[in-house]
Amino acid sequence: MRAERDRLRRQLDQVPGDRGRELARATTHRQHAEEALAARQQAGSGQPAGMLRWLRRTSDQPGQVPGGLAVATQQVNRAHDRERELRQHQQRRDGWLEANAHLGPQYREVVRTLAWQRRATGLAIEQDRPAHVLEALGPVPASTRGRRAWRLAAAEIEQYRRSYGITDPERALGPESYDPTQRAARQQARTAIERVQAKQRATDRTRETQPTSEHPTQPRAHEQRGRSGPERVAG
Repeated sequence: MRAERDRLRRQLDQVPGDRGRELARATTHRQHAEEALAARQQAGSGQPAGMLRWLRRTSDQPGQVPGGLAVATQQVNRAHDRERELRQHQQRRDGWLEANAHLGPQYREVVRTLAWQRRATGLAIEQDRPAHVLEALGPVPASTRGRRAWRLAAAEIEQYRRSYGITDPERALGPESYDPTQRAARQQARTAIERVQAKQRATDRTRETQPTSEHPTQPRAHEQRGRSGPERVAG
């Protein structure tokens, strides 16, 4: 199931990125460039509105375009090219999503199945409590959140041991491996173990710092009632 999850994830990662915001900005920029060119054309040369189309046809011969109209025309053309490039990219993205619409549901189903397996495995280990898990994680915490983290880490340990045939009765993750894939899986399990250990250490420190009895310098309520105040002592 994990291999299937990773395979689907790699396929999903091939989707072209969403550049919709860039396309919207490019469209706005192209519109502004056209407006600026039309204003320059009307103010500077007095040519009819149809000159914009003529300018685009003759943009490859800037010498035939009067004054600053050549620069404005080039800006319009660049804006059109940028918008077209981004629009084509978005079309490729839409086509990819349509052709691979099945990948998303498959990936989510595999992830849900793996999550269910982890929970079931964690519950089973909590009941059995094998020595190698207790050695790595310590006793099952009393808190709900701590118990949940303990189960997840126990499931990671069990998944690693099953995947790579670890049978060491004492060491949860067995010996180190030189295989890159196994080393990555081992590190993932090791991270889960360290997370539980860190929570356990934090809990132990909190218990050590909590007071266990009343402070000796603070009088009890009945002692305070029976003690004379400064006014009575002064007479």
